[in-house]
Parts: sequence; structure tokens; C-alpha cells
Amino acid sequence: MIDVIEKLFLSKSLTEKIKYILLKSGIKLPFESLFKRAIIMVFILSALGLVIFGSGAIKGQSAIKIPLILLSTWVVSFFVSLIFIAGLTFLVLNFKRYQRTKKLEAVLSDYLQLVSANLGAGMPIDQSLWYAIRDRFEIISEEMEMVAKKTMAGEDLDTALAEFAERYDSELLKRSIILLIEGLEAGGEVADLVNSIAWNIRETQLLKKEISSDVVTYSIFIGFASLLAAPVLFALSFRINIIMSNILSKIDLKGASTGGASLAGGISLSNLGEGGLSPSDFKNFAFISLGLTALISAMLISVVREGSIKAGMKYIPIFVAVSLLLFLSASALMSTLFAGVGL
Repeated sequence: MIDVIEKLFLSKSLTEKIKYILLKSGIKLPFESLFKRAIIMVFILSALGLVIFGSGAIKGQSAIKIPLILLSTWVVSFFVSLIFIAGLTFLVLNFKRYQRTKKLEAVLSDYLQLVSANLGAGMPIDQSLWYAIRDRFEIISEEMEMVAKKTMAGEDLDTALAEFAERYDSELLKRSIILLIEGLEAGGEVADLVNSIAWNIRETQLLKKEISSDVVTYSIFIGFASLLAAPVLFALSFRINIIMSNILSKIDLKGASTGGASLAGGISLSNLGEGGLSPSDFKNFAFISLGLTALISAMLISVVREGSIKAGMKYIPIFVAVSLLLFLSASALMSTLFAGVGL
């Protein structure tokens, strides 16, 4: 059944793309296993949706309509769950890919400097790459072990290094490997070349840190607006909405309208307060607005500081949770402060 669902929802090109993302994410789980787990989660969520929404939908319905209502509810829950799991999987894989790339780039300069030192001591390039492995390099150590195994199996070092670079979404790594391969093909003093590559990588990383520190003011402003100002203002508006609803509910506007009272422009007092946003509707609107504001703010801060939205994915749940919790806390505080207003 899983194979049928795979063929139904995934094209061959999309399947290959997901496998490519899995490779770059460093997740050693086969695509088939990942797809099976995702489909199981979809069925579980769709069943929960059927239980939660289906029980309310069939109340008061005839026995003939109940199966159709349950089937339509399950179908809607299934597709909503499918979209949710697909989106969540895509986000997690992209974030893992970004984290893996940054982890490698953080130690790449130190590793290449050790390689340069080994080359300067007279070692050949393959031994220099191997003997530069240290436990603190972690991800590079694993990759260099794979490169060493491939070269011992008879594969060219240039090909093994190119395959290593292709497994990461890092232009810094790809440019470094291309320069190293071209230097090996051209001959000459490779130790100086590797040392120059290492220093260029370090200078690039330092420049990025300087740029990130220069734009910290923008990050503070965006964070303040989304995490503090917006929740407090929404909480104040919510409390005013409740107070106005209470005041209008205690005024006999119908009697005033019967006596002929009206506002300027001929607006009847009986229509005052009708069609407004109820406190419960305003609260739902505030939750949606704050969630979207926190989501966009996390992305903006990520782009401003890191140059990529992927870096801000880990901040999205924190931003959303802090924004909503502050809104609820501010609402509770203002309900105490304005307890006697509108009575």
C-alpha cells in the first residue's frame, strides 16, 4: 500500500530531489523508511482529525448521511495532515542541511591549516589529508575517512574530493576544493596554496561576523516590535474590546432609538455596537496575527544576521511561543488593572 501511495503522490523527479536533500542533510535514513514513517504519521493525524471533528459533525444527522460525513471528514483530515507532514519534513530537512553545512564551515579553516603543515613537512597530499584528522573536526573527520577509503579502492583523489564537496550546500567548501584540485593538477607548492585557502576562509568568516554585529540594532528593533510591543498592544486592544462590549450591553439603546434619538447623520442608536468584533473573535485574530508576526520576524532577523532564512527556523517556535505567552500574560495583568472599569 505504501508503494501505491508513493507512486500516487510522488513523481520520479520529486523522489530523486528528496533523496538528494536527504544526502545533503546527512541523514542516513533511506528514503523508503522516511516515506513510510511520514505516511504512518499522516494516517495517525487524519484519524485524530476524524475523531475530533467527525463526532461533532454527525450530531443530529440522519443515519444515511453519517457515513458520507465521516468519509468526507477523513478525506479532508488526510489531505490537511499530508500537507502538514510534507511541509514539516521539508523544513526539518532544509534546517538539517543548513546546520550540517555551517558545522563543516566552522572547522574547515583549522583543518586546512593542519593539512598545510603536513604538506610542509613533506607528506603527500593524501597522507596530509588523513593525518590532519582530529576528533574536534567531527564531520570533516568522517568525510576524510570516506575519501581515504575511496582513494585506497583505486578512485582518483580529485574525484573523491569533488564528491565530498557536492554533498554540502557550501560555496565556500566548493571553491576551496576546486582551488585545491586545480593546484594539484598544476603542480607547484601545494602547501602554500592550502595555507592561503585556509586564511581566506577565516577572513571571510570574520567579515561575516563583523557584518552580523553591525546589523544587531535592526535585529533588536524587529525582536522588540514582534516579541514585546505587538503582544502588549494586542492585549490592550483586547481589554478595551471587552470593556466596550460590557458598557454597550448595559445601555438600553433600543429604548433611546424608540424615543427618536439618533446620532448626527441619521444613524440610529439601536444600531450602535452591532456588527462589531466580539472579544472571542478578536482573541482568535490576535493569536493568528501574533503567530504570523513572530514567524516573519524570525525570518527577517535570520536574513539580516545570517543572510539565510534557514538559520532562523530554530527561532520560529521560540518567537511564536514567547509572543503568545506574553499576550496572555499581558491580558491577565490588564484584566486585573481594569477590573472595575465597565461595571
